[in-house]
Amino acid sequence: MKKKLKNNEIIYFELNNWFAGRDYPNTDPFLTWLSNDNCLSFEDEEWVKKNKLCVICQPIDMSVNFCITTTEEWVEKNCPELLTKYTEFLRFPDEEDDVVYGKFGTEFLQYSEENIGIRRMEEPIDE
Repeated sequence: MKKKLKNNEIIYFELNNWFAGRDYPNTDPFLTWLSNDNCLSFEDEEWVKKNKLCVICQPIDMSVNFCITTTEEWVEKNCPELLTKYTEFLRFPDEEDDVVYGKFGTEFLQYSEENIGIRRMEEPIDE
C-alpha cells in the first residue's frame, strides 16, 4: 500500500513545452520552467524531488508533455495564477472512477511518497 503524504488539496496540472501561451502560460515561472528545451525543470529529477512533485514526462511529437501532481500549498507558493488566471491547465478526477487523465489520455500519478519524482513514458504520441 502506498503511503499518502500529509497534505492539503491535491492539484493536477498539465503543461507542454511547445508554445508559450497555448501549451503553458506565457509568464514566469512557467517561462523559466519550460521555455529552454535544453533545461526543462520538470525533466530535472533533483528539482522535481526537492519540490516533492509527482511528474509523468512524455514525448508528444516534437515536444514534451508533463502531467504534474502536487499540493495546493506548492501551487500557491510557486505558481498561484494557475488557480485563478490559467485554470485551463488544471485537470480534475473523472467522476466515475476518481482517476485524473491528461489531454493525451495519460493517467496522472497519485500524490504519495513513492510517486515523488519523474516517470518517463518513452513511447511518443503523434498528435
